[in-house]
Amino acid sequence: METSRLERLAPLAGVLFTVIFAVGFLSTGDTPDVDASAQEVIDHYDDSGPILLGALLLLVGAVVFMFFAGALRRRLADVGSEWLATVGFAGAAIYATGLGLFMSSQISLIDAADKELGDAAVALNVVDNDNFGPCAIGLAIVLLASAWHVLSTRSLPVWLGWLALVLGIIALAGPLGFIAFLAFPIWVLLVSVTLYRATPAA
Repeated sequence: METSRLERLAPLAGVLFTVIFAVGFLSTGDTPDVDASAQEVIDHYDDSGPILLGALLLLVGAVVFMFFAGALRRRLADVGSEWLATVGFAGAAIYATGLGLFMSSQISLIDAADKELGDAAVALNVVDNDNFGPCAIGLAIVLLASAWHVLSTRSLPVWLGWLALVLGIIALAGPLGFIAFLAFPIWVLLVSVTLYRATPAA
């Protein structure tokens, strides 16, 4: 099937997402613990340059990720169960929303630190440490739906399906879900390259 040049390049949005995620994660550094004092929180977010960069990268990364998710959905729907492809895409949308929540809480913390609102900074820091829910739900849905699809239809290499299954289970394992959160961009990178190589030339 003939494809346009842009359509052929669409899967590589996953590679771009992985790079953006890595730069954004490294630029923000360690955030204050949930029991940090008001002054500790304000001191951390007072140096807002790197944190603003990280927040901006979260925004861009979430947008880019959805283009990758669209390319993945098309691949899965073309070679197997369309309903599983749709479930996976819905999970991707939830994950992107979770990244947006991270961005919003970081911006709110910068504002609280700028105005030296100690109580608000403490409360927002608790929220920022505990707002992982949407990302965990989105991760689990994307990974488990993809694993089911791949293992039942061989729509992607089987080892990617098994990796998705393991990460999807870990995403639901409470605090261990952070491991899946960090490993997910690597899975996206691998799937992105696989999809690109499988896309017919224009």
